[in-house]
Amino acid sequence: MRATLFHTGFWTLAGSLALTCAPLLLWPGRQAAVWAIGAFSKLFRNWLHLCGVKLEYRGLEHIPSDQPVIFAAKHQSYGDGLCHLARDPALAYVIGDHMLRFPLVGLYLQRAGAVVVDNDAGRRANGALDNGAAQLTRDQRSALIFPEGGLTPVGGERRFRKGVHRLAQALNRPVIPVATNLGCFWPEQEKVLHPGTAVIEFLPPMAADTDSRAFTGALQQRVQDQTRTLEAEALRKRS
Repeated sequence: MRATLFHTGFWTLAGSLALTCAPLLLWPGRQAAVWAIGAFSKLFRNWLHLCGVKLEYRGLEHIPSDQPVIFAAKHQSYGDGLCHLARDPALAYVIGDHMLRFPLVGLYLQRAGAVVVDNDAGRRANGALDNGAAQLTRDQRSALIFPEGGLTPVGGERRFRKGVHRLAQALNRPVIPVATNLGCFWPEQEKVLHPGTAVIEFLPPMAADTDSRAFTGALQQRVQDQTRTLEAEALRKRS
């Protein structure tokens, strides 16, 4: 019953807001689209809370206040990106081109200045990242990227891609590893919703001052280790 209520409300909210705010897509610049996405993200977080899943942000002290950063985040739930945007609607984001296939969603993301990468392009995706770096240099916004390139089930692991290292070096910004256990409450592979407190945890920043292989390996290890800890915490409280 809880899951049915949540998913019905989620898609109703998404569809209604997307249609209501569609005229904003005609507004010049990206601010109107950024506002619409931010508004939806905050409404989503409130709806998630009403349906029994609270959200806790940990490690906020690790986020520098005097410069933009790159958030390299674990991705295990459809709600991950929305939860990040609910905290900071001004975030820029690196997304896979599959997101453009959703009606209206792709338009909102493009108008908001998302950096779109072809998930199947391999090294050819570097061009999109280079263009995105130039855009982010102009905007001076912190950026969110999911180095796994897609959703990974709770307890699973997918090799991190090297794009985050390329982006960090191009922008000369620190990388904030981000662990989560949101998938323990809203798992991507199941139509369920478990009540409890989901955590998004920001870890100490990393400098991309080593070669891409060493940096990416260290980043993956930090994110995976803390994610496993958070998953164990969530499953222990659920049992």
